[in-house]
Order: sequence, then C-alpha cells, then structure tokens
Amino acid sequence: MKFMSKSENDKLWPIFKPVLKQYMLPRWYLIAGGVVAGMLAAASAGFGLPFMTQYIFPIVFGTAEMPAMLQEWIAGWVAPEDMPQVIMWVAAAFIPLVMAVRGLSTYANTYLLTRAGTEALLDLRVDVFARLQWLSFSYHDRRTRGDLMTLVIQYTQMAQQGMVTILNELVIQPLTLVAAGGYLVYAACSNDESAILLGNLLISCAIVPIVRGVGKRMAKQMQKALKDMNVITTVVEETFSAQREVRAFNLESHRENLLRTIIRKYNSLIIRMNAWKSSVAPSVEFVSALALAYSLYRGCSDGLTLEQFSAIAFAFYFCYEPVKHLGNIANQIQIMAVGIKGINEVLHAKDETPEPAVPARLEHPVAGAVDFEHVTFGYNEEKTVLKDINVHVPAGQVVALVGPSGSGKTTFINLICRFYDPNSGCVKLDGVDLRNISREDRTRSIGLVSQFAALFRDTIYENIRVGKPGADKEAVLKAARQARVDEFAESTPEGYDRMLGEGGAGLSGGQRQRISIARAFLKNAPVLILDEATSALDMKSEAAIQAELDELAKGQTTFVIAHRFSTIRMAQRILVFEEGRIIADGAHADLYENCTLYRHLYDEQVRQAEEEKETEVEA
Repeated sequence: MKFMSKSENDKLWPIFKPVLKQYMLPRWYLIAGGVVAGMLAAASAGFGLPFMTQYIFPIVFGTAEMPAMLQEWIAGWVAPEDMPQVIMWVAAAFIPLVMAVRGLSTYANTYLLTRAGTEALLDLRVDVFARLQWLSFSYHDRRTRGDLMTLVIQYTQMAQQGMVTILNELVIQPLTLVAAGGYLVYAACSNDESAILLGNLLISCAIVPIVRGVGKRMAKQMQKALKDMNVITTVVEETFSAQREVRAFNLESHRENLLRTIIRKYNSLIIRMNAWKSSVAPSVEFVSALALAYSLYRGCSDGLTLEQFSAIAFAFYFCYEPVKHLGNIANQIQIMAVGIKGINEVLHAKDETPEPAVPARLEHPVAGAVDFEHVTFGYNEEKTVLKDINVHVPAGQVVALVGPSGSGKTTFINLICRFYDPNSGCVKLDGVDLRNISREDRTRSIGLVSQFAALFRDTIYENIRVGKPGADKEAVLKAARQARVDEFAESTPEGYDRMLGEGGAGLSGGQRQRISIARAFLKNAPVLILDEATSALDMKSEAAIQAELDELAKGQTTFVIAHRFSTIRMAQRILVFEEGRIIADGAHADLYENCTLYRHLYDEQVRQAEEEKETEVEA
C-alpha cells in the first residue's frame, strides 16, 4: 500500500536527504531507542490486544481452558483447591501487563523521538540564522524582512514538527499494521478463513488514491499559505518599525484593513487545507466499516465464534488505524517538504561575497591605503551605479565624498566594506584585493559610522562594546567620553547599565548616533567611514563632536559622506560624484573654482546653513 508514487518519492528524497543527514543522523542513538520502543508498542497493540481477546478473555470468563503446560507449571506452586482462582488471576494479569508494556514503550518512543527532533530544530534554526547573516547583501536585497523572519521561525518550526510527527508515526504505525496484519494471517491460517482477510485487504486499497490526491492539494495550499505568511510578517514588521509615520499620517485604519485582507486570504487557505486533511480520517473509517461489515457477514456465514470475530475485529481496527495515520503522514510529508525546500535554499544558497579559500595575509599594522581599479558595479543588470572608477587613496588621507543623491557615494562605501563585490575591476586594501582578504581581517580593519545608528536591546555599555567585543571597561568608558556619551549616560542612576529599548528606544536621534560614534572610537580601525555620521545631530551638537571626529580621523584613512559641507572641512581631498562617475577630484578651493556641480552644492549648503541659524535665533 503506497501513499506516494515512485516519482513523488524521487522528488522528495533529495529535499529531505541533506537535513536528515546533517541534523538527524548525529542523533541516531535517540532514534534507535525510539524505534525499539516503537516496535514493542506496535507488537503489544497490533498483536497483543487481539490475542488477549481471543485467548485470554475466554479463560477469565471460564469458556476456555489455559494451556495444559502452563496449568502443570502453576499446579507445582499452588494447592489443587486454589487452582481455578489462581488460573483466573494469572490470565487476568496478562491484561495490565500488555497495557503496561504498550504504555511504557509508547512513552519511550514519543520522548526519544521528540527529543531528537527538538534538538535538531535548535541546530537547524541557529544554522539558518547564521547562514542568513553570512549571505551577501545582494541576497538580502532580494528578500523582505518578513520573508527572512518566516524562514528562521516558521519554516524551521514546520520542519521540526514534521520530523517529530513523522518519526513517531513512521515507527509505531507501520509496525502496528504489520503486527495486526500478522495476527490476521495467524487467525486466517488457524481457522482457514483467509477469504475474510483477503477481502478486507482488497477493500483497503480503495483509500490510496484518496490520500494521494489530498496530499498533493495540501502541498499546493501550503506553498500559497507560506507566501501569505511572509506578507503578513512584512506588514506587521513595517507597521511597528514606522509607528511615527503611521500615526502622523493617520494610517492606522489603512494598515489594519491591509492586514485584515491578507489574513483573510491566509485563513481561507488554512481552512481549505484542514478541510482536505480532515477528509482522510472519515474516508478511512468508511472503508474500514465496509470491510468490517463484509467480515461480519462472512464470519457469521462461516460459523466464527464471538471470541474469534472480536479478535479479528480488534486486528482490523489496528490495521486501519495505522492506515489512517499513514495517510496523514503522507500529507504531512508533502507539507513539510515545502518548508525544508525553503530551508535548503538558504543553507545552500550561493554566497556572492564568499570567503577566500586561502586568505591573503595583510601586513600588521594595516596602513589603510585603498584603491579602486576600473570598478564597475550595479545592484542589478538593468542599472549600473558605478562606472569605471579609478581612485588611489593613500594611507592616512581624509577623503570627502560629495554629490547629488543617487550619484554613487554610498555604493562606493559599500564596496570598501565588501558588502558587495564589483561586477568588474577590483577594490584593494594595502594592495590586496578585498576578495582575497578574510572577513575577520577586513572587519577588523574597517570602522563604520552609518547614517542610521543600529542599537540593540542591551545596555549602553554593551552597545558601545559592539565596536570591539571583549574590550575592557576602561577602553569602553574612554570611547564613551570621546563621543560625549557620558553627558547623557551618567545622568541616570543606571549609568552605562541603562537598558535600551528596541532600536535604542528611549534615546534621542543624536544620542543614538553618539553611541555609534563611540563604537568607532573604541574600534580605532585604520580605515574609518563616516556615512552621514552627524546627520542626526543639531548644529550645536555637531560642532561639539566635530573636534572629536577630527581627532579620530588623524592617522586613519577616512571617508566622509555628508550633505552638510561643514562636516567635511577636515577633508584633505574631495571626490565629486555624478551619475556613477567621479567628475572631479581635489581640494575645496580648486573644486569651487573649477567644478560647477561642486560650487552649486556648496552654495546651496551655505544658504541652508544660514537659514538654520536664523531659525535657531528666532526660536
């Protein structure tokens, strides 16, 4: 009786094989113990209960005698007058004994296999999370946050639940079916009533096409449901991460209606799936009822006793109950395959910024010279963002990047950090292609203060120490003072042990940015990138911290992106970007005189700065 065709098995095995091999095989001892326990549970249920019905119950009720050999053995221990009572007790004792074996072995089977599946889930979920962190930015650009969260949480949970359920059922149910079928064969041979057995087996085959059809439909529904779950997670994540905008633009009802529409679609799919799933059990039970009715008719016609028929009815039940469970397992496998397929895509996704097989050694200390050699890059094939960039930045030079939005400044920085690899050309650090430098060496050599400070749900102290994990307290506090974090951190009783909310909730934008700058002070990397580092600060705060940034940049190769030109006055060199090209390269005075775009941008910034000053004076 096959609930899945050979072609379906051939399709599913490559999907399951990597996960089973990597996460379940190391726990073979738990699975082996569960299998042995399942064998005992199956034998005691499928064979033991029908056997008791036919042979033990009649002895208890006095309609049959105990085997002579067992009676002789008991007679050697008890007085003749006590024999009837003892025989009845011995026969009755088989009932709790069989049930105890069945109960304990079922418990051991469930515990051992559930433990194997749960431990596998732990490793699987962490591995998926770790792999997503290592995959390139290009991969993340193609996926939504909701999609990634669904992968880490829902897909892995689906895989774990499927593995536990399938392991439990695939051990006990087939063995129960074999044991019950074995008893039917034994009963048929003993009573020469094989027609009853054969008739039931033929009728049972009618359930196979039903289960197969349900499984295929459920797999298709699950694929659609998971896509909708991705959308639901994305809508929720976007709404909660943009609460200020949602409330400022009165979008509460709009987002609520959007979520309701998607959830209704998702619920419709889930209801449809459950309807298909629920159809398996009644179908099996109806077929079982037909088979039992046929058995009853043939049994009465052929003169079966009540004990014999009751035992066969028990055996039929323990045959069809596993069939019902195995039908659900076939459907569960189809659903589980959807989740594991998504997991395999992550675990085996191509890393577009792979680690070098043999990393090149950087000279220590790293000087910090950066070279772009004929670099061309685009985030997709339709649009090229950087076009044939050639730049040499000597170690220790401070370089400002200016230009209109979308001109390629941030992309230039992304390539220095190796968030992406160039489509052509190469980016070098101290003369070594970044693609040949290990991630550890590269991240240790480059410090980044981005426009949006990413803070974690932790203390101020630990958020600063992100810049250099394992740094001692003295170094952390020194970096905090350099970035003027002490001005607000020490104003509360908790001090640096103050717990921050998600994303730094409870701090102003300027305070969050100061913590980000403190990380750069702590890291003290030879290459420093300031990507709108003071954008969240007002002009007064910016002026206060600018001297510290000037000090931080001394002796380091520094790249500064800023819309406020006051921030780049420390620059020894300015690169002007326009439509993916560097159209000018030089000092401020030369560029102001010879570069029309730079002069326009500078004059516009001066005008905006004067307006801000006037606004502050009026306030």
